[in-house]
Parts: sequence; structure tokens; C-alpha cells
Amino acid sequence: MDSAFIKTAIGSKKTAENVYKRARRFVPAYKHFLETQGFKGGEQFDMLPVSDKESYALAYPFEKLLADEREKIFAISRSSGSSGNSFYWPILKSTNRFVVLKSRIFLECAFAVHKKKTLAIVGLSLGSWLGGESYSWALKSMAVSTPYPFLVFSPGNHHDEIIEIICKMSPFVEQIILFLVPSAIAHLHLKASQLNQSLPLEKLRYIVVGEPFPESIRISLQNRAGISEETTFMLSMYASADTGGLGTESPATVALRKLLHRNKYLANSLGIESPIPLFFHYIANDAYLETINGQFCVTRWQGIPLMRYILYDQVTLYSWKKLKKAIVTSKHLEPQDAALVKLISKASRWLPDLIAVTGRADSCLIVNGTNITESMLDEAVKCYELQGILTGLYRASITYEEDRQYLQLNLEIRQSVVADEATIEQIYKFLMQNLGRVQPEFLDDWKNIYSVWDSDPTKRILKLNLLPWPSLSQATETTIKQRGIVK
Repeated sequence: MDSAFIKTAIGSKKTAENVYKRARRFVPAYKHFLETQGFKGGEQFDMLPVSDKESYALAYPFEKLLADEREKIFAISRSSGSSGNSFYWPILKSTNRFVVLKSRIFLECAFAVHKKKTLAIVGLSLGSWLGGESYSWALKSMAVSTPYPFLVFSPGNHHDEIIEIICKMSPFVEQIILFLVPSAIAHLHLKASQLNQSLPLEKLRYIVVGEPFPESIRISLQNRAGISEETTFMLSMYASADTGGLGTESPATVALRKLLHRNKYLANSLGIESPIPLFFHYIANDAYLETINGQFCVTRWQGIPLMRYILYDQVTLYSWKKLKKAIVTSKHLEPQDAALVKLISKASRWLPDLIAVTGRADSCLIVNGTNITESMLDEAVKCYELQGILTGLYRASITYEEDRQYLQLNLEIRQSVVADEATIEQIYKFLMQNLGRVQPEFLDDWKNIYSVWDSDPTKRILKLNLLPWPSLSQATETTIKQRGIVK
């Protein structure tokens, strides 16, 4: 990877040092955490230990973790628990004072909601989870204060209600912005088809959170809707219940990802490997972000202050200004890249630096010594070639027969697809092709070991089990996030 664009930190180190000093003085859990590791005070910030949910948040009594302004806590949220342990995070008034204003500015800039009559639908899990609850609160608070029409409907992840309100309100609005997890989008469209409801694709826009997704998903949805590349169609936000919001996509970073997805020579020249990450502009001015020995760490003052706290996401930090310059001046650009390059070129060089997120760093299967990450599986299962066959949802695990290891994939097929031998052969072909593309070690293993068994489906390295829709998709209506790897 080209180190010219890579940063080891984003944000104010001075702010981080102040968080550390305050936490050491006023947060009993952090003081004890340091003492148990031999830190007695006066250490440089760069020498401080990292922490995570297991070693810190779950290791101390809740009251010992709290900041020294408990009277300023106004809400409590819960993490999704997708990593195995849910946790309750208190939220300070000070960290949310400008959320409504920021939301309005963002939506006006991205989707021109001040010029188009808009319906926003919060289709995220509601209740105590930070994602759905915070969007519903912020959007309704915004709607009360705007001088223009802006409507909000918060059914949560009840897809029947989402489909019904879209069809009822479509004649009265110019655009509908859906707030969803990416894996729920295909299920929503399939369910609408099952109910014989025609969704106004040209009016739908998306803000997605909670999960990464391959760029082929956005491209496919945008093409189906007949929306040009120059129009903002689908943006992702980067946040966690642990830390709050950290980053957001912009039209420029969407164009950047599409460009790197399309132009592999350009991506390779920049040292950016497949699967191509999502690129988020840093928006948390009070947070200090670092990469430490390959770990992504956040320091931020909040209800439970965090010091060099590990988020187990696969992250690289980039200088936006340097990366932008390298792209618009690259010798690897093709004529068909012109529209995307124009979007990147006209974006301000002073936009915030980038948090590039590929997926969970701790979500991985080891197949005969080769690491297969969840982001690699996402890229393969949700590839363009299989979008007409698979819904994109899957469950992956390692299985054994006698002494032989296999990668088991439970794959959900679309309604009209027949699970016959020809379908399995087609799926197997493209899965192997795309897994080999994103994980060259797997390709080498196939050439040297696995390919000899390709003519015998019972002995192939991939064991495919096809499930009818909505065997897996229905979970998007009851759970917060979808995880593909099962251990």
C-alpha cells in the first residue's frame, strides 16, 4: 500500500491528551486499568496501552466507568451484540447538542431535501439500539424545525409497513430516503414483489448503516432505478454504539469507490487491494483516531470515556487531499472514468480526511491455513454475476468430514431460481472466481490442491447448500445486523 497517502492518526492529539488526563483523574476504572499494567502517571500519550470491550468496558462495574458528569447524561443506548457481547452506553448532552443541525446540513447538501418534498423512513431496528433510535430522534427533531416539508416515518424493520407507506405516500413526495442496513434492501424489494407492490425506484434514495457492502450492490440498485452516476443515490454512515458517529460518505467518496471498483489498474497503482473499502470522511472533531499495530483505536470523551479503545474493524486512514491529487493526475485513468473523476475533481481538497473501512477485522475463517474474511465472502457472494440468483445473504462456517476440511456456505436463492445442478454449477464457478480474485492465496490453493476435485461436487472445497427465500432474509426484520460468518 502506498504510504504517501496513509496517515497513522486523524484528529487533535492535544484533545486526546486532555481526555487521557481527565479520565485518569476522574474515571476510577481507567485509573485502575492503568495501574494494573504498571502505568503510574506522567507517561506520554503514545506509550499508553490500548483497551477494548473485553479488557475494559466489560471488566469493570458500570458505575466505575462513567465520566465525571453523570448529571449531563440524557440517554442510554445498547450495542447490537453482533460481536458476542451487548453493552449499554450512556450519552452526554454535550456530544449530541448539534446532531439535529448537522443532520439537516448533511441531508440538504446530499439530497437537497430543502428543495424536494421528502419522506424519510427509518427502517432500522428501533428500541434501545443506538442506530435506529438516534436517527428517528434526530430526523423528527429536524422535521419540527424546518421551514420546508420534511416527513418522517419510523416503522423500524417492519418491511410490510415500509412498503405500504412508500406506496401510499409516493404520489405526494418527490423523493423517499430509506434508512436501512444494507442486507435488508434486497429483502425489501423481494417482499414488495411478492406482495405485487410496485416500488417507485426512481424516487428511492438510501442511507445505510451497520454493515459493509460490496460496491456492486450500489451500482446494481442505481442502474435498476435508472439514476445517473452524478446523482447522489446511496450513502453509508460509519458509527458504533461504543463511540458514536465517526464518518460519512460523500458523493466524492462514492465516486472514488466506484472508480476503484471499476478500474483495477488504478486501485493497484495506489496500493488499494480488493475488496475495495468504503471511504468515510472523518466527522468526529472531538475524537482522535489511530491505527496502532494494525488495530483501529478511538480516543473520545463521552458518557464512558474511551482511551485508545479498539474497534475491531479493518481500517486504513488516508489523507483526502493527497489521495484526491493522486487520482485526478493518475496515468491509469480510462475514458469511461471521466464522469467519476469529474465528481472527485470538483470536490473540495479541504474535505476531511478518510477512514477506509473494509469490514470486521475479527471476523474470519481459516481454510487450510488461508484467511477468508467476512468482507471477502461478501464480495464473492454478492458479486454482480450472482445477483440474479442469490439474495446476497449467507452463512459461512468450517465443516469437517472425516479428516478433511470444507468451507460450508448456506446461500439464499431468489424466488424464481430453481436449485438444480446447473444452478449449483453456476454459483460454484463464480464463487471460486471471485474468492480467488479477492484472496490470491485461495486461488493458489485451488490451482495446486482443490481443482483436482472440481469434477466431484461431494469433494469440492466449497460445500454449497441452497436455501429458498426468505430463509435468511426474514431475519433482517427481527435482528439488528446480519453476520455472514458462523463460528
